[in-house]
Amino acid sequence: MRKFALAVCVPFLLSVTLLAGKNLADYPLQIQVIESHWNRPWRSGPVDGWGRGDVKDGDSIRGFDFSYTSGEPFHRTIGDARYLAKWKKDGLKMEMLVGEIGSTDRFLTYDVKTSLRDDVYVRGHDGAIAISQEEYKARAKNKDNDKD
Repeated sequence: MRKFALAVCVPFLLSVTLLAGKNLADYPLQIQVIESHWNRPWRSGPVDGWGRGDVKDGDSIRGFDFSYTSGEPFHRTIGDARYLAKWKKDGLKMEMLVGEIGSTDRFLTYDVKTSLRDDVYVRGHDGAIAISQEEYKARAKNKDNDKD
């Protein structure tokens, strides 16, 4: 049974790779994970994760739904924190970097399947809420005015 579990887990564990010296300039996307869920169907097997977030590419921001299978989960971002990412297939698959706790130059990579949306996600009481681009821009403008 252990050999079977190991044979099943190895491909998934390889999808999360510990990297040192990653060139962060190769990851132009900024990812905010608004809602993140995961489960581990087998006690020592891979994690199946899914959720919702926003992807910022330059001045553009769009909501996206995601799923992934990996050796370890990643969690939602807090406050203005962001993960870095790059497209592997525009709008359909990205490679996301998650920093290793306790290190400034070591990262885990995740292959994330995505579905882009025209709206933007914001945090709500029960998870992510989709709002229009116009509403998002109005909220951002009000937030900037409140700072002044």
